[in-house]
Amino acid sequence: MSRKFTVTHSPDNDWQPEGVSNNRGVIYPADMDALQFAPEGTRLHDAIVVLAARRMAYGDVVAWHNESWRVVHLQDYSDYGYYYALAVRAKGPAGPDSGVFADA
Repeated sequence: MSRKFTVTHSPDNDWQPEGVSNNRGVIYPADMDALQFAPEGTRLHDAIVVLAARRMAYGDVVAWHNESWRVVHLQDYSDYGYYYALAVRAKGPAGPDSGVFADA
């Protein structure tokens, strides 16, 4: 099910001015296959996959489930109607008590 979410654009993003915008898409927890695309140092963080209606950029921050998620990988599937992004939790590595997907 597609839902609205907000994206905060970093000041060094080259396609949209710094600030906040709305986007729409499907967000779900990343699996091991998706984590192959995560930069080596970010694989210890909880991660999500975002299938978005509008383009995002590296470093954008997605607000989802009262958490901030930083985009670390992008793929353009606009020919199929969406943009793919892998985002890691913006604060702290994953752990057994992280609880980020407990209520998802």
